[in-house]
Amino acid sequence: MSTDLIRPDLSHSRLGSGAVWSILDNLAQQVLSFLIFLVLARLVSPAEFGLIAISHVVVSFVRQTVFDAITHPVARTESPTDTLYSWAFWVCFMAALVMSGLILVGANSASRFYSQPQLAHVLAWMSLVVMATGSAAVYEARLVRRMAFKPLAIRSIVSVSIGGCIGIALALRDYGVMALVAQQVITSCVALGLLVAQERWRPRFPAKGIPWREFLPNASRVSVTGFFSLVGSQGDTVLISVFMGSHATGIYSFAKRLVSAIYLVIGSSLLKLAIPAFADAGSSPQARSDAYLRILGTTVFLMAPLLMGLSLLAQPMITVFFGDVWLPAAPVVVLLCGFYLLLAIGQINDHLMFAIGARSVPVIRGLAQTLLALLLGWIGAYWGLPGTAAGFFLAGALVWPWPQSIANRSTTLNYWQLLLALKSPLFATLAMSIALETILLKTAPTGTALIGMVAAGVSVYLLTHWLVIRASPSSHDALADLFHLRRPIRA
Repeated sequence: MSTDLIRPDLSHSRLGSGAVWSILDNLAQQVLSFLIFLVLARLVSPAEFGLIAISHVVVSFVRQTVFDAITHPVARTESPTDTLYSWAFWVCFMAALVMSGLILVGANSASRFYSQPQLAHVLAWMSLVVMATGSAAVYEARLVRRMAFKPLAIRSIVSVSIGGCIGIALALRDYGVMALVAQQVITSCVALGLLVAQERWRPRFPAKGIPWREFLPNASRVSVTGFFSLVGSQGDTVLISVFMGSHATGIYSFAKRLVSAIYLVIGSSLLKLAIPAFADAGSSPQARSDAYLRILGTTVFLMAPLLMGLSLLAQPMITVFFGDVWLPAAPVVVLLCGFYLLLAIGQINDHLMFAIGARSVPVIRGLAQTLLALLLGWIGAYWGLPGTAAGFFLAGALVWPWPQSIANRSTTLNYWQLLLALKSPLFATLAMSIALETILLKTAPTGTALIGMVAAGVSVYLLTHWLVIRASPSSHDALADLFHLRRPIRA
């Protein structure tokens, strides 16, 4: 077996194919998870959802600050070898063992802090999720580096389906929060087994000859950035869990579950493409600009209308599909839609900063946004759940211009050129919003009406997008070739 991996072909067709499979991977997870969530939301109480949300913060902390810090520098290497991947695997595996042990030791203390006896059992079982996630991290990184997203999509469909079915079966038997725990544990373990079976790669032990000193600076930066990103995205959940209890946490996490599904399907999928795309663009401003506009443009094209549509339809959708017990989540959904769009754009910029060597920018940006978000979120908690969400959204909006200015300079773009490049999805989102608002004023919230409104919104959006591009054939547009009308003019 060759020790060097072949660098992925990042031509437009290859990048597009990778985007399709990457989105399908996350789409499979989110569609299946949403259907399962739709059933579980009627079987499990908001307080029990709150307990699983608290444990998810712990799992996310380990993944973003430990596992990503090990695998991302390896994946960004120009030609990562099997030896390097083997080294990363064993480091991840040992880190997973240590972190799982710490979770087990601290479970009772966390339970006493929140005055929730069940939380100790939840955290103890969720330590298995940490072990499975750490063991799978390098396998996933290998597939992402090769842009082999098809096996990842298969893994998602099978693991989420099996875990969800078991969770629903236990919820029907009144297992409550442990049904949610079983769903998470089974899903992560099945996903690990499928990755190992599909990749047919086995790590070597011991892995020698690794220049680990070269990876420490990048790993530390990724870890710090991951921590700030986690606090920026999960700090609101932590604040609410501390100040308002598990029931409010369940309501808030319900709202985040609805909105984050869009981010995970679109934003997270395209972030996987950003690592190899920016790495292969090298030092060429032209290639970097092209890659940046395509990833950012596709993100805005897909996320902006979905988030706007969700914010407009949140209240009738929750009433029809989930029940009135979850209605307090509706105003939170509206604020979180703006937050997650900024989060996706900010993380694309973070990857660009790492690619151009400005590694301190994501760290400083993360620190500033984290401190501001915690302050504004703490102040906003006085006004309840919407106040906390507003604080985190406002923090992201205030910090965003600085890293965006640096990203613009590194891609030879200015704000005006960026707006021109994104004009079609922005105008189309505005037109769709006006259409949906008009329909909402005249339509009662029913399942059939919601399906009709979604269809109308999609039609208005795509038609407006097409008309804007056709009306300005000579201007710069990042997505002008989406309907094969023409190629975009590079910056």
